[in-house]
Amino acid sequence: MQTLYISTTSPYTRMLLMIAYTKNIELALRFVVPWENPSELVAVNSFSQVPALAWQNGDTITETPLIIQALAPDVYTDNPAYNLPRIAKALGITAQGVRAYSTQIFGKDTPHPFVARSTDILTSALPALPTLSADSDEWGDKLLLCSLIWIGIRLPHVFDTLSDDNKKAVSEFSQTPLMQKLTTEMLENMPKTVQDL
Repeated sequence: MQTLYISTTSPYTRMLLMIAYTKNIELALRFVVPWENPSELVAVNSFSQVPALAWQNGDTITETPLIIQALAPDVYTDNPAYNLPRIAKALGITAQGVRAYSTQIFGKDTPHPFVARSTDILTSALPALPTLSADSDEWGDKLLLCSLIWIGIRLPHVFDTLSDDNKKAVSEFSQTPLMQKLTTEMLENMPKTVQDL
């Protein structure tokens, strides 16, 4: 069985677990704290970053878009004209959010320009998002909603720039049974496999 190295707070963890659970993909799960450079993670990913997918043959894939491609390529090929732009937007929003949040949290007393730049980008991008629906079957929408849940938790002042319709969609999506399984509190139970979620 392949092993997915993840953390309980990563937005990318939620994206990948949402896909793996929905598609019934068998994966062993290893929860790590990447900031601590755990030897178990460094052994498979010298950058000590999550997510990292360790194949049974010893090879490792890092970077969420590539892990999605490896586990569930149809996420990209199902209705690509609709989904690919939304998946790109979800990954971009997440990357900017992680940069702003982590730079702010782990930065020193002087604010880093990345925080303001990422925050400005996000406060421009979020109001321009298309109207989302919590019950959409499209992967582009699911990944966007998943990303926006994390933004709401970590960057609430940015989340507030969303339209009221999209705030409602995010709220409804966050209450679905699967997304409830993927909260930080639930992931702190550290399930051993995707099926244990």
